[in-house]
Amino acid sequence: MVEVSATIKGALSLFDYRLSDTLGSGRFGSCYLISQNDKVFVFKIFNSNDVKRFKYKLALEGKYLKSINHTAIPKLIRVIDTDGIYGLIMERMPGDSLEDLLKWGYLFTKKEIYAIIKQLMDVMEYLYSLKISHRDIKASNILWDHSKLSLIDFGSARDLSSLSCRFNPDFWGMGDVFMRLALSSQEMTFSHHDFYIDDLNLDSQEKIIFKRLLHIEQPYDNLQDLKRDFVDRFSLD
Repeated sequence: MVEVSATIKGALSLFDYRLSDTLGSGRFGSCYLISQNDKVFVFKIFNSNDVKRFKYKLALEGKYLKSINHTAIPKLIRVIDTDGIYGLIMERMPGDSLEDLLKWGYLFTKKEIYAIIKQLMDVMEYLYSLKISHRDIKASNILWDHSKLSLIDFGSARDLSSLSCRFNPDFWGMGDVFMRLALSSQEMTFSHHDFYIDDLNLDSQEKIIFKRLLHIEQPYDNLQDLKRDFVDRFSLD
């Protein structure tokens, strides 16, 4: 485990949490596994320099998580803001990230890929009902336990009204996730040299859906049309 400062451990101990392990670091901070009464949580701590410069922006993640109540999104347990430590304690979600599964050589089936995209659309439909755009949908921010997904890391989330009418990063992110998973699937690629949608084992109408997500064809302007086309074309049976 990476060495963690006594200040972080001390801040956690104030609320009766104990450090268990280090999960990783990102642009704005680090994540740790922590425990309390045999329950395990995730503690996301922000870099102190970033907190000093734009704490109000970092605080938006906690604001959005507090307003969300969905089984595929981690619940916010507590905000810690003491002794120069600012971070979020969140529910630990099951599964491994799609990014890790791809690195480990996991071969996604066509049925799994369709289930992941469909569940992702369902989560986005819920978020859009709250006027929230995630804005950072990617393989590392999606956990998969081989039946259900979880969407994590709301550090880039913003009000839906802030989206450009010409580009929806959530739709593009879903298209990018699909392509990465499809390229790992023996059912959807004919060879290891397939890198384009036109090379995938999909019919022309199915390809158009993902081309529209990736702005190769006329992009979707609403989630309802996207879900309708997806459900019409792809069977999860």
